[in-house]
Amino acid sequence: MSSNAVPSINPSNNHDLAGMLTHTLGKTIQNIHCKLPAKIISYDRTANRASVQLMIMLLTTDNSTFSRAPIAEVPVFQYGSGEFFISFNLKAGDLGWIDASDRDISLFLQTYSEEAPNTIRNHDFADGVFYPDIMTKYTIQSEDAENMVIQNLDGSTKITLGASNIKIKHPTLVTIDAPSVVCTGTISATDVIYNGISAINHVHVGVTSGASNTGVSH
Repeated sequence: MSSNAVPSINPSNNHDLAGMLTHTLGKTIQNIHCKLPAKIISYDRTANRASVQLMIMLLTTDNSTFSRAPIAEVPVFQYGSGEFFISFNLKAGDLGWIDASDRDISLFLQTYSEEAPNTIRNHDFADGVFYPDIMTKYTIQSEDAENMVIQNLDGSTKITLGASNIKIKHPTLVTIDAPSVVCTGTISATDVIYNGISAINHVHVGVTSGASNTGVSH
């Protein structure tokens, strides 16, 4: 870690007005919260609130470091609109970013309607929103280099959207839960269960079986 001047001032800012203004502006910016990396301590998915630990420590003028205080009851960003959204079950240790709001949002979070700020607090992580970000430890397989991917870390479970096809992959089972399934094209099946009967040796509406066809339709 680089050494910092003690006290916290650049010596070149001494003895002139421009230097004093630069130092004053720098000290003002130090007290304005914007965005920092953070990790999940705990998460209530029903309430969509998390307790988070900021991952950038406080630094003193003698180069001592201190962990920042955890922040509780932080709303978590959920990507969605209309009647649809994407939700993740965040676990302790999951990474992301906390983004400080311009004003106190505490009353808004109680009503989700237009409200005045409850205090004069501004740009404070107490009014932050947590944005999940996987950041690292994931593997995108070479076959998906050009695809949009929703997957687990190693790619063994995934949905990929590419220019030529859409692929759903799971190591054990894919379940479609619907009262009816309509296929407008031909489906080649190597191991499909239809109403408890294997489709390997049966032909279904819109389905071509794998090894052989018996002509039995459902």
